[in-house]
Amino acid sequence: MPTSIELTPEFWREYVKSRPRSRTRKKTAAGSRWDKMAKRYDSFAEDEDFVAEQQWIIGKMKSRQMLGPEIEIADIACGPGTHCFTFAEHCRRVTAVDVSEKMIAEVEKKKKALRVDNLTVRRADFYEFQPRQTFDTVFVSMSPILNELESVDRLLELSRRYLALVYWAGVRDNPLFQRCYKLVFNEDYLWDALDITIIFNYLNALGYSPEISYLHPVWKRCDTLANTLEHIIWHLEFYRDLSPQERYEVERLVAAEADDKGLVTYYTRVRKGALLLDTHAGK
Repeated sequence: MPTSIELTPEFWREYVKSRPRSRTRKKTAAGSRWDKMAKRYDSFAEDEDFVAEQQWIIGKMKSRQMLGPEIEIADIACGPGTHCFTFAEHCRRVTAVDVSEKMIAEVEKKKKALRVDNLTVRRADFYEFQPRQTFDTVFVSMSPILNELESVDRLLELSRRYLALVYWAGVRDNPLFQRCYKLVFNEDYLWDALDITIIFNYLNALGYSPEISYLHPVWKRCDTLANTLEHIIWHLEFYRDLSPQERYEVERLVAAEADDKGLVTYYTRVRKGALLLDTHAGK
C-alpha cells in the first residue's frame, strides 16, 4: 500500500529546492541585465490581451479591497511602471521598488510627466530591501523572485494584510524564440519557471486561504528586426552569453522572418495565474 505524503510547508520548500533550474538567481536578479530592456520593456502595453490582463488584475484586486483610498501598497519589481501608476489612481500611497537603475529611471520620468505625488520610487534589491514600514497590500507581477518560496515568506512579512501575485502557470510558448534556442543550445526549450500553483499550495499548507485564477492570453508583437533580435538575444543570454558566431546565426534565422518592411511579427502563448490572499481571512 503506497505511503501517503503530508503536504506540509517543508514538503513544498524541499520540492522547490530540488527542482532543476536552468536560470540562476545571479542571472535573473541582476539589475544590469534588466537595464538593457528598460526603454522597451513596456512596448507590449498596447497589445489587446495585455491591456485586458491589466484590467482583469485591477478588477480582482479592487473587488477584494486590496486597492482603495486608505490602502498603502508596495509594487515589488515594478519594472518601468507597468502597474504602479494605475495603483496610484486608487490608493493613498504607492511604493514602487526595482533593482534596475534604468527601470527606476523610467518610473521617475513618468512620475514627473504625470505629476503623481503619492508614489515613492526606490531602487533596491528585493533580497536586501529593508523598508521602515509594512504595507496593506504587497504586489508582485511576473518577477523571477517568485521562483523561490523564501521570497514568498519575505513578501508575507512585508504585508499587513493582502498579497497579490501574478506569475507563470506552466506555459510560455513562443515558436520563434524556441527555434532560436534550439539553434544555439542544440536542445528543445524547456520553460522551467516555478508554477504559481506551487505558491498557492505552499500558502495553503501554511494555513492561509489563497484564491487563484488563470488567464490564457496570446501576446502579439510586431517590431523591427533590430528590436526583435535585441529582445531574443537578451532572453537567450539569461542562460549564458552568446558567441559572435551564435549571434550571427540567430540574426540569420530571425531575419528570414522579416516582411518586406523589415518588421517581424511573432506570438507568445502563455498561461498566467493571479493569486490573491487576505491573510486575515478566517481569523
